[in-house]
Amino acid sequence: MRVTLQSTGNAPAPEVWERYMEPTAWRTWAPQIIGVEYRGERLDGDTTGRVLGPLGVPIDFRVHSVDERSWTWAWSAWFQNQAIGVDLTHGVVSRPNGTRAWLTIDGPLPLVLPYLPVAKFALGRLCSR
Repeated sequence: MRVTLQSTGNAPAPEVWERYMEPTAWRTWAPQIIGVEYRGERLDGDTTGRVLGPLGVPIDFRVHSVDERSWTWAWSAWFQNQAIGVDLTHGVVSRPNGTRAWLTIDGPLPLVLPYLPVAKFALGRLCSR
């Protein structure tokens, strides 16, 4: 299943982009994340880490690419040694009064479908001051 979500808000696009680029800040706008283990302070392509999800469930991830010019980045997140997971692509677009952020999720329906309302809520928080 492949789905694209988007949200708009009043936060400036450069600020929203920086919220994406700092993994330690993810939990401030994504309530499903209680912690992030990542070796750097800023996202970079071809790197790995771990998100601690609800109830401390570890979700490993690999960042495939980060494009600072187009404000897009792509990664994969999975459970149980890559047995089941999703591919995600994020983007930030500047608007006259704020930002539009979008997310494309591609993966098995049983993972994607329940994640959609959580992701939509997090995108709204990401774009808001």
